[in-house]
Amino acid sequence: MKEIDIKIILDACRYDLFEKVYKDIIGGTLEKRISPARHTLEYFQIAYPDKYDIIYVSSNALLNSKGIVYNIGNNSYNAKKHFKRVIDVWDTGWDSELNTVHPLEVNKHAIASIDLNPKSKHIIHYMQPHAPYIYYNSKGYHTTAHIRNKAKSSFTSDFISKVFKQETIWAYAPNLPNEGMGYLWKQVGREGIIKGYTEDLKLALQHIKVLFERYPKKKFAITADHGERLGENGNYGHHHTGEYDKEIVEVPWWTNE
Repeated sequence: MKEIDIKIILDACRYDLFEKVYKDIIGGTLEKRISPARHTLEYFQIAYPDKYDIIYVSSNALLNSKGIVYNIGNNSYNAKKHFKRVIDVWDTGWDSELNTVHPLEVNKHAIASIDLNPKSKHIIHYMQPHAPYIYYNSKGYHTTAHIRNKAKSSFTSDFISKVFKQETIWAYAPNLPNEGMGYLWKQVGREGIIKGYTEDLKLALQHIKVLFERYPKKKFAITADHGERLGENGNYGHHHTGEYDKEIVEVPWWTNE
């Protein structure tokens, strides 16, 4: 089997929804893998514990070249110490209106690096389908990202969110902020959130396809750092309950073979 030249990480991409949409966009071969992690830092701490001769293209500020180390629970990671080079797309390519990094910006930086370093292995990290959803931001629904600056505290405590379903909290909360997942849930419901997630996944795959066409001789793989709850048992997102539910750990492993 040919060694992977370019590994693509889709942030918070669950296997089942990837399986539904990938064939019509990119084809290829898909299998289910189990992520060891509930969130990005835990994934990299486990999957990339050593020093690697890899260029890392990052749309996620948790992985940066500046030596800034974030902590989630017992997990932290300094990408600068683990990769040959880290390209901070999250910094230079940030879209303040979308409140995330558009996959087009990731492509620009990835293509520049691959062209300049054709023999180097790359990891390319897209933020999609992680919220906030470009699909809804373009329609005026501003869901807040927590990837560029340190995560803002929830309007509910961690204790409350562990005891009660998020949908229950959101349904009875009198003063939800006019942004964030709870706000989006009140506007479009669970099915609307799944729609935004799915459309952003498709958007990312359409841009990733550009790389396949530009570098037809390279071996690609697509996977995810972790998955995402999308209303299962009334909860959304990942790692807030500390559990390794199947929606959190079942991720795609796709190759262009």
